Amino acid sequence: MALAYLKSTRCPWPLLLDTNRELYRAYGMTRGSWRAIYGLASVWKYLKLIFHGYLPGKPGSDWRQLGGDVLIDPRGIVKLHHVSHAPHDRPSANHLIEVVDRELATSSPSPPNLNHA
Repeated sequence: MALAYLKSTRCPWPLLLDTNRELYRAYGMTRGSWRAIYGLASVWKYLKLIFHGYLPGKPGSDWRQLGGDVLIDPRGIVKLHHVSHAPHDRPSANHLIEVVDRELATSSPSPPNLNHA
């Protein structure tokens, strides 16, 4: 699935695979309860997505594992840490872009070192 994701998105950065879910636990991401997974809010969100033409994919091997979003800058500093409490609980793409734009506006990157001597 990771290779298919990389091919379909042409993702230019490294993709971390956490097969043992150690980072999930370290970032406070847990398995969802039945209510979180199949609650009215989740069902309603997925029905709206289906109505708008998005067909959810087949669930993974642990369909109760909730995710989240973590944005880490090139220095290794966490700039956003969102733990999902239900499958549909995710920051919007616009919010993620705002965080990245804000970071780019406040950081002063040093010029690349082109002399490797």
